[in-house]
Amino acid sequence: MYLFMLVCSVTLFTGCSDDDDTEFVQVTDISGDYQGRLVVSINGSAAEPVSQLISIVKSGEQNSQVLLSLRDFSFAGQLVGDIEVPCTVVEKDGVQEFSGQKDLSFTTEFGAALGTLPTSVNGTVEGKSINIKIGVTVTTLKQTVDVVFDGERLAEGESGNTKTYYDFETWVAGVEGQKPEMTFYEPTGWSSSNTGAHFLKGMKYADRYVVTQSDDAYSGTSAVKIQSIDTKGGNMGFVKIPKVTSGSLFLGSFVTDITNTLNSTKFGIPFSQKPVSLKGWYKYTPGEEYYIVNQEPYKDHCNEAVVDNSKTDEFAISAVLYETEDYAEDLSDCLTGVDGEDGIYTSSRVAAIAQLTGGKQESWKEFTLNFDWKKEYDANKKYRFTIICSSSKDGDKFWGAPGSTLMVDNFELTAE
Repeated sequence: MYLFMLVCSVTLFTGCSDDDDTEFVQVTDISGDYQGRLVVSINGSAAEPVSQLISIVKSGEQNSQVLLSLRDFSFAGQLVGDIEVPCTVVEKDGVQEFSGQKDLSFTTEFGAALGTLPTSVNGTVEGKSINIKIGVTVTTLKQTVDVVFDGERLAEGESGNTKTYYDFETWVAGVEGQKPEMTFYEPTGWSSSNTGAHFLKGMKYADRYVVTQSDDAYSGTSAVKIQSIDTKGGNMGFVKIPKVTSGSLFLGSFVTDITNTLNSTKFGIPFSQKPVSLKGWYKYTPGEEYYIVNQEPYKDHCNEAVVDNSKTDEFAISAVLYETEDYAEDLSDCLTGVDGEDGIYTSSRVAAIAQLTGGKQESWKEFTLNFDWKKEYDANKKYRFTIICSSSKDGDKFWGAPGSTLMVDNFELTAE
């Protein structure tokens, strides 16, 4: 009996000692608003990234219990509703991990038709940075919807800026020719000078397009390859064929004007925010022989370009916000590549501009452009906005080097 009591007492005190050695970890409060980049994938097929605000609030007094909210969630172009999932937070080595699961139902027309959606949340917070994975099972459509979110916590009282992401992963046909080699493609939402190159290819003055998809990407599976090409130079009387045609990718439309090719680039899309910055990645290889046109107007002598060995080609990446009275259906209100009052760089209508130019850059390099304001932003006015990437910065003069190649990827536009 005494032996039994001794064994029990040793066991009891040993157990108490083990409990005393257990380390209690205080969970850091992760509640707040997080602004970032959200990508929705349906059965593994990813859509274009969008800017998103996700909120985390404490459930009661404990930091370890929170509610994650994603407002106005949509996929396949349809509004589903608000995702709200309770999560438990644990902390290890300064990193907060959270997870939760809930069967969600929605009141929107599309959301209600989907029925009950089992939804899981897993994420981490480290410092200001947050990474979240949300999985939604849509049984009625036999689909799995995966959501990936990367962002940063906003400071208290800070309102979230809108971010637009261009990852150049999705491409669509610009002009579909009768022959495969006469079909060109462009990133979704963008235009290019491929339409002009298409015209020159048809006349045997060009052997390639100036904007193409490349698998040499900074991240993901594709980037944009923009080239200046040799278009031989020719005189068709009313139309001059340039010796060098610069590649350009831009937000806007290309409407062919064979008598003045610089008027074909209708720069700008309707824009109702104040741009703050443009970030992205690029690399650049200049061509070997640089051509210039010595006589003005350059468009009338573009076929007479000569080599200038003292010059080396450079690229240009620009972003421009400009005023407009109205959004004309025929795009007549758009600024173009011409000089003077209708030019994208010379018009008095330009409100803000940001630009990067440079030469050889062999590896991917990040850039950040801030805007130089010519006029104060007025929320009551109408604006158009464009981003322009050119493989030869003086391509509007028909100057450049055939073979000059600008690669761009992963643009991020911030606006307020």
